[in-house]
Amino acid sequence: MRYIIYILLLVGFLYGQSEEKTISVPKSDVIEWANKLKQYETSDSLQTSLISDLELQVKKLEENSTLDSLIISTRVHQIDLLKETTELYKEKVKVVKPKWHENKWLWFTYGVVATSTSVWLTGQLVGE
Repeated sequence: MRYIIYILLLVGFLYGQSEEKTISVPKSDVIEWANKLKQYETSDSLQTSLISDLELQVKKLEENSTLDSLIISTRVHQIDLLKETTELYKEKVKVVKPKWHENKWLWFTYGVVATSTSVWLTGQLVGE
């Protein structure tokens, strides 16, 4: 069986070579094809370089996007903390705000009335 396959392959190989046909192509066409092939190779290498540059740029943009989202989340957290601080300041103002009896104008009026009364009473006592 093996010998039959070898014989068939050998006959097919020899038969294929005996009917070999050649095609002639003008030299100008071959030169033109070679020039176009060089041009395509140059274009391909430029495109490959451009693709690698663009992939690097995409990678950097993705890193920037990650950093931007991190910055945004940090800013949102900072805004929340500032709002909370504002609310705490409002509560502090309510706690620290002087009561009605701690008003400085009220104490000023008490002082004026007390001084006026003392002077008047002193004048009444001395004048007698």
